[in-house]
Amino acid sequence: MINSIKTILLVDDDQDYKYFFYKALENVDPSISVTTAVDGRDALDKLQSITPDIIILDFNMPRMNGLAFLKDIKANKDLMNIPVIIYSTFLSMFDENEIKALGAIHVYTKPVGFPETVKTVSEILELTNKPGKCA
Repeated sequence: MINSIKTILLVDDDQDYKYFFYKALENVDPSISVTTAVDGRDALDKLQSITPDIIILDFNMPRMNGLAFLKDIKANKDLMNIPVIIYSTFLSMFDENEIKALGAIHVYTKPVGFPETVKTVSEILELTNKPGKCA
């Protein structure tokens, strides 16, 4: 299968998780370009100049959390079709249901350890490359 994902916007305030995600992505598909943002506000600023194929979004962040960011982009006609995957350390069942109702295509719990991160990144790319999943 040819990977249709060329660019990712990774929104996370945790430097360690960003590093592990980036290294795992290098392992899975080094051709994919990653832009990072530290929170929802920073991500909205980045979206002024880039249009990623997918957004990987942490839920718990300062300033603007993942839920507020997801609501904003899904209400914006220019951004609403960018697939969003939530990638967070902890979510309640209520949070997960609300997130999916708002338009996230999937929710992942952040893995512990590098091999698990590689597996999760592979799953994310596989999920987003399925017909009908990506805009």
